[in-house]
Parts: sequence; C-alpha cells; structure tokens
Amino acid sequence: MTQRISPLALCLCGIIVTSNTYASCGSTACAINTNWDEHSASKPGLSMDLRYSYSQADQLRSGSSKIAADTTFAGEVENLRTLNKIVAAGIDYTHDAHWGLALSIPYVAREHSHNLGPYTGAAPAGNESFTANALGDIKLVGRYRWALNDAEHTGVGIKFGLKLNTGRQDFQMVDNLGASKLPGEVTLQPGNGSTDLIAGVFWQQANPGSALSWFAQGMAQSAIKNKTEFKPGNQFNLDGGMRYAVNNSLSGLLQLNAQWNDADSGISAALTASGTPSSGGKSYSLTPGLSYTIVPGTNVYGLVQLPLYQYVNGEQLTASNSVTAGINHRF
Repeated sequence: MTQRISPLALCLCGIIVTSNTYASCGSTACAINTNWDEHSASKPGLSMDLRYSYSQADQLRSGSSKIAADTTFAGEVENLRTLNKIVAAGIDYTHDAHWGLALSIPYVAREHSHNLGPYTGAAPAGNESFTANALGDIKLVGRYRWALNDAEHTGVGIKFGLKLNTGRQDFQMVDNLGASKLPGEVTLQPGNGSTDLIAGVFWQQANPGSALSWFAQGMAQSAIKNKTEFKPGNQFNLDGGMRYAVNNSLSGLLQLNAQWNDADSGISAALTASGTPSSGGKSYSLTPGLSYTIVPGTNVYGLVQLPLYQYVNGEQLTASNSVTAGINHRF
C-alpha cells in the first residue's frame, strides 16, 4: 500500500524582484505551497505549515550572461550580495471537496551590501549596507476544485486571491560613515507597497495504489493598487511536478518551474547606468526534494531549487540556488 498523500502542490517559484538605480539588488522570495492536500479532494479540515527559505544573490548578470560590475562611475556598484532568509507560516482550510482557503504570512530577514564607486585601484569610494527584519506581504488565496475522475483522484481547479500591503517599508540604508537614509531600492524592503490580484489554474492526478502522483499549476499576479512612484511588474509562474512514494513514510519530489516577470515601472523602478530597465526577466529551474512522514498527518520536507536558465533585464544580482525546509501538519 502506498501512502495517501495528495499530489504535491509544491510550487517552488524563485520570484525575481528588483531594486532602484543601476543594477538590481537581487532580493528574492520563494512562493512555495507546501500543503500536501491543497489540490486533492481531501476531507474538510485545517492544516498548518512552517517553512524556512534561504538564498544568496551574489552573481551579477546581464541578460543570460554573468558579468563583472563597472567600478568606474560614482554611485552604487552592484558587486556584493543580497542575503534572504524567510520564515513563512501557512494556514490552509478545506471546507469541502470543492472549496478551500490558504493564508501565507512571511517574516523577512534580508541583508544587502554594495560598494560605491569610482574605485581608486582596488579601493572603493565607500560602501553601504541594509538590514531588514519584519513582517512581509501576506497572501490570501481561495480555490475551487472540480473532480474529473473520482476513481483516479483526478481534478482541476481555479485559484483567486490577493497579496496584501502589510510589509514594512521604512528600513534604512547605512553607509561606511554611519549616515543613514531610506534606500531607493523599493524591493529591498519587506513590503513593496502594492496590493496585488492573484489568479491561477491547477490540475492533479493521484491514482489510488500508485506510487506516482502529478500536478501542474499556472499562477499570475498583478498590482491593482500601488505607490505613485513604483509599480511592480506582472508575474507569471508555471510549475509541473511529480511525487514518488518510496514507502509509507518517504517520498521523493521533482519539479520543473518556469517564471516570468515584467519590468517594474515608476520613477523608483530600477534602471541601469544608461537608463534602461533593470528589473524583471525569466528563469527555468529544476527543484528536487524529499518529504518524510514523522507521525501520521505530519511531514517534514526539504527542497533545493537549481536554476537551469536565468535571463534578466538590465543588470541584476542572481542566486545560484535556493533552499527550503519545513514541517506540515494536518489536523
């Protein structure tokens, strides 16, 4: 007998977000659905998820190519790093075989540092650093599911919801002389100041008695209310994957993730030194992982997202991987 866990809805999407002047600071956040039962016709009830995600963006990229930072001009030189550590609490309520609701509450710990030009030999003119620890933007997403084949546990559905403007936006950038200021990089902050509409579709299949289950999901996100000076670009994510039950406790996970972002707009949107957009892009990633049932109803899991292809508009810091680990419990 194989373990009855629904087809994994682990949509691990490395969302590229951007900064202001010159190159993007490469702030990243992973929107991961780790509720095993979300896409299945599971019994009514509540599940909770707690996860930790880590990524370090420290490779400057232009288009699809890795590049070295230009140190000849006066201003920000994007050649150091952005470190992202995010703890997210998820609450999912299944009302019946059709309706459900998911709430995601992130706590963002972000560090960023860059040098200032022009350089004198190998010595920069100065440096600046940024640290933020606060609540991020909360997401609330409902869903409706239709059963296609009850015998095969196959279904399709739609999702609809909001990203709320709940994250702090007032952390300061500090330079090597101790002076502080509000950074121009809007997306360094835990919140970007927008309220976004979220919509998507999904499909899943988990044949009873089979060790394999499958899922696919497409999600779009677009700002419907934003600051006058900054509007985040539209986002679209497409994810597909499988779960293989090795035994009643251990499962292997494998996903392919594609993500596209439009460039941000407004006077605070990121630009290169030449004035072209330096936000948005596309990426394709492979995401393997493992899930283990420690007691009935409780799973621990870990995943590593490995980019297969990255393309950025302008110049942006990118990460070579991201890691997520967590625990999920169904009551």
